[in-house]
Amino acid sequence: MATPAPSLRPRPLEARRLPPLPPELALLRGRGLADAHLTTLARRAGPREGALARLLMEEGLVSAEAYYAALAQSLGLPFLPQGSFRADAQLELLPPRGFAGPLFCGRTPTGERLAVFAPVPESAPAIRALLARAPSLRDRLAIATPVALELADRAGAPGLRLASERPDVSARVVLTRGQIAVLGLAVAAFCLGRLLTVEALVIFASVLVTLLGMLLGALRLLAGLSHTPSPSPAHLLPDHLLPRYSVLVPLYREARVAESLARHLDALDYPRDRLEILFLLEEDDKETRAALEPHLATGMRILSVTGPGPRTKPRALVHGLDNACGELIAVYDGEDRPEPDQLLLAASRFAELPPSVAVLQGHLAIDHRSHRFFPRQFLLEYAGLFDCQLPWFSARGLPFPLGGTSNHFRRTALDAAGSWDPCNVTEDADLALRLVRGGWSMQMLASTTFEEAPLSWRAWHAQRSRWLKGWLQTLLVTLRDPFRLAAELRRTRLAVLLVYLLAMVVTLAAHPFFVGILLLYGSGVAGLLPRFDVLGGVVLTLAGVSVILCYASMTLLAIAGAAARSRLPSLLDLALIPAYWLAQSLAFYAAVVDLVRRPHRWQKTEHGLARRPSRMPGVQRRRKTH
Repeated sequence: MATPAPSLRPRPLEARRLPPLPPELALLRGRGLADAHLTTLARRAGPREGALARLLMEEGLVSAEAYYAALAQSLGLPFLPQGSFRADAQLELLPPRGFAGPLFCGRTPTGERLAVFAPVPESAPAIRALLARAPSLRDRLAIATPVALELADRAGAPGLRLASERPDVSARVVLTRGQIAVLGLAVAAFCLGRLLTVEALVIFASVLVTLLGMLLGALRLLAGLSHTPSPSPAHLLPDHLLPRYSVLVPLYREARVAESLARHLDALDYPRDRLEILFLLEEDDKETRAALEPHLATGMRILSVTGPGPRTKPRALVHGLDNACGELIAVYDGEDRPEPDQLLLAASRFAELPPSVAVLQGHLAIDHRSHRFFPRQFLLEYAGLFDCQLPWFSARGLPFPLGGTSNHFRRTALDAAGSWDPCNVTEDADLALRLVRGGWSMQMLASTTFEEAPLSWRAWHAQRSRWLKGWLQTLLVTLRDPFRLAAELRRTRLAVLLVYLLAMVVTLAAHPFFVGILLLYGSGVAGLLPRFDVLGGVVLTLAGVSVILCYASMTLLAIAGAAARSRLPSLLDLALIPAYWLAQSLAFYAAVVDLVRRPHRWQKTEHGLARRPSRMPGVQRRRKTH
C-alpha cells in the first residue's frame, strides 16, 4: 500500500505554538519561511519586540535584504537595494537615531531625493504607528539594509564621514563646549585679577615663547650642522613583487598645468598593470576636465567629487581613497613633477621597513629661479625644511609634519587613522599627528618632487595663512582631551611633533612683538615707560635671545639646505630672512581671523604662472618605462 505524501500544511499543534507574527515576518512566512524555524526561534526570542527578526538574520535563515524588503512592503515604503542610491547628507530628523537608526538623505539614479534609513527590528512597531499618524511621510521615506546605507555613505558623503564616525578628531567644530568653558573661565579670572597680574602674565608669556623658540632654534641648528641624507632602498623590487599603487591627484581650476601634469605622471616608472592614477575633480570644474582629457594615458582616469562637506583638498582625497584599489597610496598636487622612479623607490623601501612605518615623505624642491622676494625665500625655506630639517628628524626616528604632497602611504595605515579630515585645511599636519597618536611612524624617501613657488605676495599670503589656519585647527583638535593626550605624551615621538607644531605657531605669534620691543629699546623710547628697570629688562633679554636664535638657526638651515641642492644663497637673500619672518607673522594673524570667520574655507593657490624648465634637473631613469 502506498505511503501517503506528507502534508505541507502545518499541524494544528505547531500552528498553535507559533506566536502572532508582525506583518513583515508574516510576509516572509508566506514566501517560504518554515514554521518549524519560526517556532523554535520564537521560544528563544521571548516576548521582546524585534528579537525574533534579529535571531532569524543572525542564524542565516533570513537575509538582511529579504527582511528589510519585507519590512518596507509591510510599511508601504519603497525598498532601495544596495548600490541604487548615494547618501547626500546625514540628517537629524525623524525618526531619530536611537529610534530607528541613522537617517540619510539619499539620491536615486533618477535624481529622486528620499530620506533613507535602516531601522533596527525593535523599532518596527513604533515606525508603523508613526506612519499611521502621518501617512504623508511615506512620500519622503525609503528603507535600505544597514550595509547598503554604510556603503552609500562611504561612496556618496566622504566630506561627512570622519565628522560623523570620529567627531573627537575632526575639525568640523572649531572649539568644543569644554574648550569654550575653559577659555571663558581663564579670561574671567584674569579680568577679575584672580589669576595673574599684568606684569606676571607678560613675564610668563615671554619665558614660554623664549623656551619654545630656543627649542625650535636648537632643532634647526642641529639639523643645519649635520648632513643627513635620506636612505635609498637596498634593492629594487622586481615587477612581479611590486604592490598595486594608486596615485591620487586632487585638482581644482588647474587647466594651466593639466598637460604638464599628465605628461610627468605618465613618465612614472611603474608597471602599468599595477598602477592607477586618479584625477579628482570637482563636478563643476569643466575647464580642468576639458584640458586634462586629451592627455589621459593608460591607467589614468578622472573622478568627479560630489556630495556634501567643505570643498577642500582632503575631501577630494577621501573620495579618491574610496575608489582606489592600491595597497600603496601616493598624493600629488597639480604642479608636481615627481622623479620617474619615485613610486618604485617607495614600494621597494616599504618592503624593507617594518609594517609600523605608515608613510614615506618625498623631498620637495623648487625648480625655477626668480628675482622676486617671495619665490627666493620660499626656495630657501623648502631647501632647509625638506633637505635638512625633516631628514634629520627621520634619521632619528622622530615624527615630523608631512608636506602636502609627495606622500606615500600604506593603505592599512590610512584606513586605521581615518584617512584625511575634509574639514581641516592643512590635512597633512593633521594626518601626521593622528598617525603618530595611533602608534605609526614615518620616514623620508630619497626622491624629489619638483614644485612651483608662489610668485606674488597675494599668492604666498593666501597659501601661508591657509597652512597656519590648518595648524591651529590641528592643535585645537589635539588639545580637546587633555587627559588622553597626557597619557599619549609619554611616547616621546608624539611629544616632539606636538611641541614642534606648537613652537612654530607661538613663535610666529610673538615674533612681531619681540621685534617691536627690541626696536623700542634700541631707539631709547622704552626707557620712558614705567617699570623699565625690572619688567623691561627681563622682557628685553628674553626677546633678544628668541629673535637672535630664530634668525641664526633659519640662516644656517637655509645655507645648508641650498648647499644640498648645489646652490648658495646670496647675502641679500639671507639678510631678508627677518622680513620673511615678519610676513609669516602677518599670515598667522590673518589665519586667526579666517579661523573665526570661515574655518573651512580653502584658499586656492594658483599654479602654472612660473617659467619652469621643460626637463627636471638632474633626473635619470633607473630602468625602462613599462
